[in-house]
Amino acid sequence: MIGFIVNLLITALVVFLCAKYLPGISVKSYGWAIVVALVIAVLNALVSLLPIPGFGGGLVAFIVGLLIDAFVIWLADKLLDSFKVDGYKWCVILAAIMALVSAVLGYLL
Repeated sequence: MIGFIVNLLITALVVFLCAKYLPGISVKSYGWAIVVALVIAVLNALVSLLPIPGFGGGLVAFIVGLLIDAFVIWLADKLLDSFKVDGYKWCVILAAIMALVSAVLGYLL
């Protein structure tokens, strides 16, 4: 449970900082960034229930995962008025930054 909360807060921080420094992403506050992170977590859990075929490992799996994460971010944008992403390109960029932060933290911890 603690791991989920830490992951949620880190995701919220990434969303908040990206909204602050990237022109295509906006969120009202850090509190709303936590809500965005929670919605993304719930949507990721729902997407993981879908029968998506496995792509093994490597670059193809990374790209497919990135596009699925970008789709989840796009859905979060549509569900929340306090979170806006200007186009799918910014969804992919945010998904890539989130994946990079997750990989670095996974390596460090």
